Amino acid sequence: MEEIKEMLRMMQEEVIQQRVDMLAMKEDIKSTINNNINEKFKNLEIKNEQLEQKLDLQKLKIDNFEKTLRRKNLLFFGVEEREKNYQELEKKVLDIINNILNIKCEKHYIESVRRLGIKTDKVRPIVITLLTMGMKIQILKNKKKLENSSYYIKEDYPLEVLNKRKELQREVAMLREQGKKAIIKYDKIVILKNSNQQELKKIQNKKRNLSESPEMTTCSTAENKKTQKQPTKINKFNNNMNSYILKKPTLTLYDNTPSKTCSSERNTE
Repeated sequence: MEEIKEMLRMMQEEVIQQRVDMLAMKEDIKSTINNNINEKFKNLEIKNEQLEQKLDLQKLKIDNFEKTLRRKNLLFFGVEEREKNYQELEKKVLDIINNILNIKCEKHYIESVRRLGIKTDKVRPIVITLLTMGMKIQILKNKKKLENSSYYIKEDYPLEVLNKRKELQREVAMLREQGKKAIIKYDKIVILKNSNQQELKKIQNKKRNLSESPEMTTCSTAENKKTQKQPTKINKFNNNMNSYILKKPTLTLYDNTPSKTCSSERNTE
């Protein structure tokens, strides 16, 4: 019986040890799996970040490229859609620029003209690509001359920039209500400095300069007064006797008032 009991005890110990070993193996497997998964996730995160950076860079390049393409473009709105071919459309655009805007623009200044979008009942705007930026700036400067006509001109922006500009309109309106000169430049708000503020700065600078000058002038006037109050030294001996004899004798009086010179040849009563 004792041998059987000993065998059972040993079997129980082996079973317990096996359970402990199995639990340890499970923990090891879990830790290795977790470590592998974590490492894979880290690698995926790094790759994802690299891809995002590449996408941002590509997007920036595309935006810059699109901005460069549209840089010399202008949009003409309200131009009647009666042309039958490219030449007639180009002629109409040149007529508006030369006759209404009063800008001398020849055919070679225009790179291309085309209607924007699919033809519908509404009049489509015209996209004009100019050859030089100077011509574009000149047209934009003179676009106020179209106020009395059905035509108007705008710059050609990408769709994202147009949406951004619409969002900024409210903020610009609020800034203008506050008295600030706010404008939208491309896709950002620019606040112009008021001329009044510049004048105030100039006045303040002048006041600062003037605040220093009175001290200098008072010092100089004080020194001048001192020099005026000090009596001039009289030489008892004159080197030139002849000049001494020829000069009329004078008497100098000194008091608080400025120095007075009285001639000795006064008329007696």
